[in-house]
Amino acid sequence: MPTAAALPAYLERIGYTGSVSPTLETLRAMHHAHFLSIPFENLDIQRGNPIVVDLDHNYDKIVTRRRGGFCLELTSLFGWALREIGFSVDVLGGRVMTPTGALGEPLSHMALVVHLDEPWLADVGFGGRVAQPLRLAERGPQVAGASTYTVSNDGDHWFITCLDPWLAPQAPRTYVLTLRPRELSEFANVCQWLQTSPESAFTRGDVVSLSTEAGRVSYSPGRLIIASGDSREERDVPPEAVPAVWNERFGITL
Repeated sequence: MPTAAALPAYLERIGYTGSVSPTLETLRAMHHAHFLSIPFENLDIQRGNPIVVDLDHNYDKIVTRRRGGFCLELTSLFGWALREIGFSVDVLGGRVMTPTGALGEPLSHMALVVHLDEPWLADVGFGGRVAQPLRLAERGPQVAGASTYTVSNDGDHWFITCLDPWLAPQAPRTYVLTLRPRELSEFANVCQWLQTSPESAFTRGDVVSLSTEAGRVSYSPGRLIIASGDSREERDVPPEAVPAVWNERFGITL
């Protein structure tokens, strides 16, 4: 596990220079900085490089090598940083819901609950969609920029819904979780499934996405999608231009 001495480099990686006191203001500012700085991506999968839920490995990948990752990598590292600052944090397991209502594999999504005067949901790994921590107790809409979020629950199951004006109709917008605290080791089997199963969305091609203040820039095989507000532009990317697009748009060099 990275030591406390590793925290400044993580904060530099997300471009955060504010307070490191465990307050709501710090949580919001760090969440927003991570949201704008570290891409959601699955590029290792197509190249046979194993993804693991291991903090040392993820720190090296995301901070030292300045890559991104998918939710199990991004959220576990964010949770580590919050704990180093002094926040009380629980790791939660969830499942993404498709537009048809089907659920993904158990524990195939990871989120955090941060305990302050009240519990706050922190999620830097849902495809770069959650721009700010969300109040678990709030049942009305929670707005950040052009996006709106709702939190609801049915007994032990909590539903987090993201409404982005630029999302394609078939894109998942909701995930389901419980508030049972989890250990990172519990995600090892599903992490293997996510990067090897033909049923996993992550094995079907390269995906990179990075949020901006106004929307999001995304790459999927052969396409660059630039979303801002309620507008959405798609551009073709020929194979020879892909490395330059990854570098210029997402700061990634393989």
